[in-house]
Amino acid sequence: MRTPLLTFLLLFLSSACVLAQADTCDSLQRKSIAKISRDYTYAKTFPMMKRTGEAASSALVMSEGSVYTVKFSAVGGEEKIVLNLVNNGTVMASSYNKVTQRCLDGFTVKCEKTGMYYFNYEIRESSKEKDKKSVCGYISVGFKRSN
Repeated sequence: MRTPLLTFLLLFLSSACVLAQADTCDSLQRKSIAKISRDYTYAKTFPMMKRTGEAASSALVMSEGSVYTVKFSAVGGEEKIVLNLVNNGTVMASSYNKVTQRCLDGFTVKCEKTGMYYFNYEIRESSKEKDKKSVCGYISVGFKRSN
């Protein structure tokens, strides 16, 4: 009698944890979008569901003369996100500040040439925590036309 009850209890608790994770991810998407200034038109959000250390990539067509702002939010531990905007193998902008050696929550960049740009991002582990935790996060992009 105890075994079925214990099994039911464990299944209930595990499903509650999954639902809590989904709520957290949904709130992160809204938080990421909310970081975009009202001066910008919201364009797109990219989900990020990667394991620590695994790189991911997303693409966006950007127009010459437009200014783009990129913001992101994530949970999952002590990880830091490094986000790069890449065109033809050249990093056009990055969330990592080499001077202060800190990761920022986004960046703003003016597009100099219309084309396909790639957002390459990775989640770096902190020195305190080396286990492979799931990371949930979102990257949001907004734009405005420049005169």
